[in-house]
Amino acid sequence: MNYEQFISEVQTYWDMRSKGLKKQANGFLSEFIKRFRENVSKGDADDILFQFCKEYFDEMKFPGTNLPRRHLPFQITELLDSYLSQECKKNRMPQMRWAFQIFGRYYNPHDPKGERNPYDILKLAYEHEQCDEQTVKLYFGVLLEDLWLGQHHFPEHCCIAKGYFEQIVGIANRIIEEKTVDLPLVEDYKYYVKLYHIYFRWDENGRTEDFCELCHKNGVEFREVAAYYFRGQ
Repeated sequence: MNYEQFISEVQTYWDMRSKGLKKQANGFLSEFIKRFRENVSKGDADDILFQFCKEYFDEMKFPGTNLPRRHLPFQITELLDSYLSQECKKNRMPQMRWAFQIFGRYYNPHDPKGERNPYDILKLAYEHEQCDEQTVKLYFGVLLEDLWLGQHHFPEHCCIAKGYFEQIVGIANRIIEEKTVDLPLVEDYKYYVKLYHIYFRWDENGRTEDFCELCHKNGVEFREVAAYYFRGQ
């Protein structure tokens, strides 16, 4: 089997799904994956899966209806997870980045015990000599995601510890010094740093001032998100 044949079969699955033939599509895909595993040599399989990941993650060749990329079914992600896992053990790029991109940082259904932390793999990808622009953007984006989460319930409370905030700042500053980071991401980061500094100072001073007013005085735009609590019966 060559790459064109592989894509043709995957496309057949997607076409069947788009016509509402979900059960038939899943049966077709399961049979195809079985044939792929039994009849394709390891070398050819690795080459095919490498090319698929390259086109799927880096070239965005398979757009979905409501997503920038076509949704990958369980059988395909299982195949890719096995391939990317072996490549990560060999410390290969961009496969280490792809291993993070396929599931994100939180849950890999093919690793229910969490023995292969995608975030740890992403950090290793950043340290790799072949670290690329996409890896930098992903790593910095994860830090921004945590900063966003931490301030989500300001000023009532902070969802991340001050020590973890300082750890994020240390990592982010290092990335900015070492790599080229998109300006909008840097601006978002600087906003969060200012906001957190105001919050921690306000908290340490006994919360006597109006937090939103304090932000305004310091030139930081902030709007409190309303929190609703429901009392159980």
